[in-house]
Amino acid sequence: MNNNGHSIWGTLDPFFEPGPILGRKVANQGFLDALLRVDPFDGYHFFLSDKTTRQTLGNYLQRVYPQILPKLALFPRTALASQLATTRYHCFHLSDCLTSQGYLAALRNRVSQYIFPITGVTHTLSYARYGSAFAQHIWAGVTPRDCIVATSQAGQRAVHEELMHLSRVIQGKIPQTRIIPLGVWCDNFAVTPTAVADLPDQKIIFLVLGRISPYSKMDLLPLLRGFQRLGQQGVDLGQFCLVLAGSTDESLAWSGALYNLAANIGLQLMVIKAPQEETKNAVLHRADVVISLADNPQETFGLTVLEAAAAGKPIIVSDYSGYRDLVIHNQTGIRVLTIDGGIEDLVSLMAPLLYDSIYHLWLAQDVAVDVGDLAQALTRMLDPGMRKSMGERARTRARQLYDWPGIIQKYCALWTELNNEPVPEQEARTIHPLAMDYATIFQGYAGERLQYSHIVHTTALGWAIYKKQDFPIIYAGIEECIDLELMRCILVWARKSISWEELYAHRPGGAMRRTTMWMLKNDFLGICR
Repeated sequence: MNNNGHSIWGTLDPFFEPGPILGRKVANQGFLDALLRVDPFDGYHFFLSDKTTRQTLGNYLQRVYPQILPKLALFPRTALASQLATTRYHCFHLSDCLTSQGYLAALRNRVSQYIFPITGVTHTLSYARYGSAFAQHIWAGVTPRDCIVATSQAGQRAVHEELMHLSRVIQGKIPQTRIIPLGVWCDNFAVTPTAVADLPDQKIIFLVLGRISPYSKMDLLPLLRGFQRLGQQGVDLGQFCLVLAGSTDESLAWSGALYNLAANIGLQLMVIKAPQEETKNAVLHRADVVISLADNPQETFGLTVLEAAAAGKPIIVSDYSGYRDLVIHNQTGIRVLTIDGGIEDLVSLMAPLLYDSIYHLWLAQDVAVDVGDLAQALTRMLDPGMRKSMGERARTRARQLYDWPGIIQKYCALWTELNNEPVPEQEARTIHPLAMDYATIFQGYAGERLQYSHIVHTTALGWAIYKKQDFPIIYAGIEECIDLELMRCILVWARKSISWEELYAHRPGGAMRRTTMWMLKNDFLGICR
C-alpha cells in the first residue's frame, strides 16, 4: 500500500501491442484485460518508454475501459525513480522476465522505502541471447519478494536450469520461480460463429492452429506421415480434411511439398494463411479434432491448445513442453510420445553465431514425434463419441483452471504472498553489477569533476531567468531530471558565491546534483576561477 493506504499496481510495459497477431501479444493483452475487468487495485501505474506507446495504450484504455481512467496513470519512464521514492507500490509486474526485472529490482533497492514484489512472466525461453538476459537476475540484491512466473512446469524447469547454470559462474542470489499459466476468455468460445466458406461439410476436419513453420513452431511432415500410416492400414483418407490455419513465413517450395505429399497419400489439405480472429474462431468451431505437434523449444505454453479446449474440442498434442500441463492424456485429448537425442554442445556454441530460425530448426529436428503413436491417436479420434466426451471434458477443465479472471486471482494471491515474505537488511543498495557504472567508467572523459571545493555563483543570465526576463529550455526526455522550483532556490542561494559543498547541503540528493549541472551547462550558474 502507498502512503495513503491505497494499493497500487505498477509496470514498465503496455501489455497492449497493436499489429500482427502473436501468441505473446494475445497472452499479454489477455492479462491486461483480465486485470482491469477484475479490478483488484486502487491504482494502475504504467511507466512507458515513449510518448507514442503511452498514447496508444491510453487510447485503448479510454475506449475499452473508461471506468478505469480515474485510477490510471501513464508516466514517462524517466519518472520511475521519483515515483518509486514517493509511492508505496503493492507490486510491479512485467510482461516478460528477461528485459528489465533485475534492473528494476536494483532501482527499487536504491530509491524505494519499501521492497515491493517484482514479478515477470515467461514466454519463449530458447533464444541464444537470453543467457545474458537471465544473468541480470543473479546478483546480491535479489530478495525473497522477487519472482519469475513460469507458465508451465517445463518452463519453470527450464528457468531453474538456466539460473542454476549461471549461478555456478556468477556469485549472487536468484529469484523465486512459481507457476501460473496463461489464460483464455472461455465465454468467447461458447458462441458458435458464422460458418467458414469452402470447408467441406461432410468430412472430418482435423485442424492445426498457429504458425505453419518447421523453423519456429512444428514440423508438419510427421503429421502427414501419420495420416499416411492410416491409409496403409486401409483407412479411407478421403473422409478427412486437414486444415492448417496460421501465419506462413517459409518459402512457397516448402508449402508445395506439403500439398504434394498430401495429394500423394489421398488427403485433402487446406491452408488458411494468417486468418483474422473471426475466421480463426469459425474454423475452430467447425473442426472435429485440433492437432498441435510442437517440437520446437520456442513453444513454452500452447495458447492455441487452450483455445481449442475452451471451444470444447478434443486435442491431439505432442507430449512436449507446456502441452503436458494442458492436455490430460486419454481424458481431454491424447498426448503423443516424443523423444529427443540430447543436443550436442556444438549447437549451443554455434547458436549465437546463427540466425534464430536456423538453430531453432536444428533444435527442433532433435525432437521426434512418434509417428506410430500419432497414427493410433488419429485412429481413436475417428470415434465421434470419444471426440464428444473428450471435448466436453476439455471445455470443463478450461473453465475451471484457465479462465482469465481465475488466473488474475492467482496472481493477486501470489503478490500478497510475496509481500508477506520477510526481507533481510539489504546487502546491495548499490548499482547492479551488469549496469554500466557511468560515473566510474567515464571519469576520465571530462577535464575535471565537480568538487565540494568548487565555488559557484549565479550568472547574469541566471538572474534574468529568476526575474522571468528569460526562460530555460528543457529537452524532451529530461523533464523528470530537472527541478525548476529547485532551480529558483539555487539561483537565490548562489546569488553570492557559495561552495558546492554549502550549496549541496541545502538539499542533498540527485535532484540537486542534476539540476546544478544543467544550470552550469546553460550558463545560469558559473564557477569562480
